[in-house]
Amino acid sequence: MISKETETLRLLAKSWNNLDVSFIEKKLADNFIYESQWVLLPIEGKREFISYLHSKFNAIKKAKQLQTMIVTAEIATHPSLQNRPCIVLTQITSECITKASVLVKVQNDKIKRIDVCFIPDPTVAVLTGEFPK
Repeated sequence: MISKETETLRLLAKSWNNLDVSFIEKKLADNFIYESQWVLLPIEGKREFISYLHSKFNAIKKAKQLQTMIVTAEIATHPSLQNRPCIVLTQITSECITKASVLVKVQNDKIKRIDVCFIPDPTVAVLTGEFPK
């Protein structure tokens, strides 16, 4: 039995792996909140987040065309979260490899919240090898 959280994470990973917001657009709650340890302030609201993510995906697409960046989203579980499912987002550039843990909160079958963070440490997550396309 696949949990709603895992199904939702697969859609989100699919968005990242295809750099396409359409996979999750209808799954976001209207009062959605996005927080990242790399972004100063939370992004509140579905429309605001879609705009942010669309812009981010366009920047990644350009970098990908120039062969200066690769981004992948892999389904994982995290031991410090009682093996709850998450996404390990990996960004590879010529300068470095950056990994982040992506956590979701699902409420009433909608994504209520996404947190992108380096704590819990993504390097200790148990990777599944699943990169939803």
